[in-house]
Amino acid sequence: MFDRGFLIRMRRRALRRRVWYKVLDDLERGIVSLAAQVVDRVESVVLGVVLVKIGAKLKKALTSDVVRLMYEYGIEKARQFSDQAVEWGNRRASFWVSDYAFARYLAVLEYYKPTVFGF
Repeated sequence: MFDRGFLIRMRRRALRRRVWYKVLDDLERGIVSLAAQVVDRVESVVLGVVLVKIGAKLKKALTSDVVRLMYEYGIEKARQFSDQAVEWGNRRASFWVSDYAFARYLAVLEYYKPTVFGF
Protein backbone atom coordinates (compact mmCIF):
# COMPACT_ATOMS: atom_id res chain seq x y z
CA MET A 1 0.00 0.00 0.00
CA PHE A 2 1.37 3.39 1.03
CA ASP A 3 4.50 4.14 2.95
CA ARG A 4 5.60 7.24 4.82
CA GLY A 5 7.80 8.52 2.01
CA PHE A 6 5.01 8.35 -0.54
CA LEU A 7 2.60 10.26 1.69
CA ILE A 8 5.19 12.95 2.40
CA ARG A 9 6.01 13.32 -1.30
CA MET A 10 2.30 13.50 -2.16
CA ARG A 11 1.76 16.23 0.43
CA ARG A 12 4.86 18.16 -0.62
CA ARG A 13 3.92 18.06 -4.30
CA ALA A 14 0.38 19.24 -3.57
CA LEU A 15 1.70 22.08 -1.44
CA ARG A 16 4.15 23.16 -4.13
CA ARG A 17 1.49 23.13 -6.81
CA ARG A 18 -0.88 25.02 -4.47
CA VAL A 19 -3.70 22.48 -4.55
CA TRP A 20 -3.34 21.13 -0.99
CA TYR A 21 -5.73 23.69 0.51
CA LYS A 22 -7.89 24.17 -2.59
CA VAL A 23 -8.83 20.54 -3.19
CA LEU A 24 -8.74 18.85 0.20
CA ASP A 25 -10.84 19.73 3.21
CA ASP A 26 -9.52 19.84 6.79
CA LEU A 27 -10.31 16.20 7.51
CA GLU A 28 -8.58 14.87 4.39
CA ARG A 29 -5.48 17.00 4.99
CA GLY A 30 -5.40 15.77 8.57
CA ILE A 31 -5.67 12.12 7.54
CA VAL A 32 -2.74 12.37 5.14
CA SER A 33 -0.57 14.37 7.53
CA LEU A 34 -1.31 12.14 10.51
CA ALA A 35 -0.80 8.94 8.53
CA ALA A 36 2.57 10.24 7.33
CA GLN A 37 3.63 10.99 10.90
CA VAL A 38 2.31 7.90 12.66
CA VAL A 39 2.75 4.87 10.41
CA ASP A 40 5.73 3.59 8.46
CA ARG A 41 3.53 1.59 6.12
CA VAL A 42 -0.26 1.67 5.83
CA GLU A 43 -1.62 -1.80 6.44
CA SER A 44 -5.23 -0.95 7.27
CA VAL A 45 -7.58 -1.54 4.36
CA VAL A 46 -9.97 1.18 5.51
CA LEU A 47 -7.21 3.78 5.76
CA GLY A 48 -5.84 2.61 2.43
CA VAL A 49 -9.20 3.12 0.71
CA VAL A 50 -9.50 6.62 2.16
CA LEU A 51 -5.96 7.48 1.06
CA VAL A 52 -6.65 6.18 -2.46
CA LYS A 53 -9.67 8.50 -2.73
CA ILE A 54 -7.61 11.43 -1.47
CA GLY A 55 -4.81 10.56 -3.88
CA ALA A 56 -7.26 10.44 -6.77
CA LYS A 57 -8.51 13.91 -5.91
CA LEU A 58 -4.96 15.23 -5.76
CA LYS A 59 -3.99 13.50 -9.00
CA LYS A 60 -6.93 15.06 -10.80
CA ALA A 61 -6.06 18.49 -9.42
CA LEU A 62 -2.37 18.12 -10.30
CA THR A 63 -2.92 17.26 -13.95
CA SER A 64 -2.55 20.16 -16.33
CA ASP A 65 -5.48 21.57 -18.27
CA VAL A 66 -4.09 20.35 -21.58
CA VAL A 67 -3.63 16.79 -20.34
CA ARG A 68 -7.10 16.77 -18.82
CA LEU A 69 -8.57 18.14 -22.06
CA MET A 70 -6.66 15.51 -24.02
CA TYR A 71 -8.28 12.68 -22.08
CA GLU A 72 -11.75 14.26 -21.97
CA TYR A 73 -11.93 15.79 -25.45
CA GLY A 74 -8.98 14.84 -27.67
CA ILE A 75 -9.33 11.07 -27.56
CA GLU A 76 -13.05 11.22 -28.28
CA LYS A 77 -12.54 13.65 -31.16
CA ALA A 78 -9.74 11.45 -32.55
CA ARG A 79 -12.15 8.50 -32.46
CA GLN A 80 -14.75 10.49 -34.37
CA PHE A 81 -12.22 11.56 -37.01
CA SER A 82 -10.92 8.00 -37.27
CA ASP A 83 -14.40 6.57 -37.77
CA GLN A 84 -15.15 9.16 -40.46
CA ALA A 85 -11.88 8.51 -42.30
CA VAL A 86 -12.44 4.73 -42.20
CA GLU A 87 -15.90 5.27 -43.71
CA TRP A 88 -14.26 7.26 -46.51
CA GLY A 89 -11.93 4.35 -47.24
CA ASN A 90 -8.76 5.16 -45.27
CA ARG A 91 -8.09 1.84 -43.53
CA ARG A 92 -4.97 3.08 -41.73
CA ALA A 93 -7.04 5.76 -39.99
CA SER A 94 -8.19 3.19 -37.45
CA PHE A 95 -4.83 3.69 -35.69
CA TRP A 96 -5.59 7.38 -35.02
CA VAL A 97 -7.59 6.39 -31.94
CA SER A 98 -4.50 5.09 -30.15
CA ASP A 99 -2.26 7.97 -31.28
CA TYR A 100 -1.91 10.17 -28.20
CA ALA A 101 0.09 12.79 -30.11
CA PHE A 102 -2.89 13.31 -32.42
CA ALA A 103 -5.26 13.47 -29.44
CA ARG A 104 -2.98 15.99 -27.75
CA TYR A 105 -2.90 18.05 -30.96
CA LEU A 106 -6.69 18.12 -31.10
CA ALA A 107 -6.85 19.07 -27.41
CA VAL A 108 -4.40 21.95 -27.88
CA LEU A 109 -6.43 23.19 -30.84
CA GLU A 110 -9.55 23.16 -28.69
CA TYR A 111 -7.76 24.73 -25.72
CA TYR A 112 -6.48 27.69 -27.71
CA LYS A 113 -9.56 28.10 -29.87
CA PRO A 114 -10.56 31.76 -29.86
CA THR A 115 -13.94 32.31 -28.22
CA VAL A 116 -14.12 36.03 -28.89
CA PHE A 117 -16.55 35.73 -31.75
CA GLY A 118 -18.71 33.04 -30.19
CA PHE A 119 -17.94 30.26 -32.66
